[in-house]
Amino acid sequence: MEPTTTSSKPTIVLVDDDEEDRMLMRMALESIGLESSVVELESGEHLLRYLTESLGAAPSPVAIPWIVVLDKFMPGLSGFDTLRQLKSHEVFQHIPVVLFVNTQNKNEIDLCVDLGAMTCTSKPLSFDDMKELMKTVYDHWQERFGFSKQPSSVNLQ
Repeated sequence: MEPTTTSSKPTIVLVDDDEEDRMLMRMALESIGLESSVVELESGEHLLRYLTESLGAAPSPVAIPWIVVLDKFMPGLSGFDTLRQLKSHEVFQHIPVVLFVNTQNKNEIDLCVDLGAMTCTSKPLSFDDMKELMKTVYDHWQERFGFSKQPSSVNLQ
């Protein structure tokens, strides 16, 4: 079941147990002028609960637009475990997911892609790099759902 959207703006869900990292991501998103809602969660378990509860309140489960930015290292469900659960769910499997890892290990990157992440990358160290990544992810979402007028300059998987 491929999702369709009724809104031109997704809800961007930032999932990281590090409050400062979530703040940096949120500030980067705010600085590029997106009108999207931003939800901050501290664990994979909280993400799955949030998405499930959002489905129950939605008029149509496939009409809910989300983007998930997920950290690999979290207590409880790791980013990989959370991604596995998302991609095994009929509706959630279509949510674009960016997974932050702390290494560029080829096996880890391959696993990330095999599990269905849109992209797997290291956390940007500077605010400008974070801003660029958040804009690229957002532009990719718009292209995927037909809201972008121009293609993104960065190719994501």
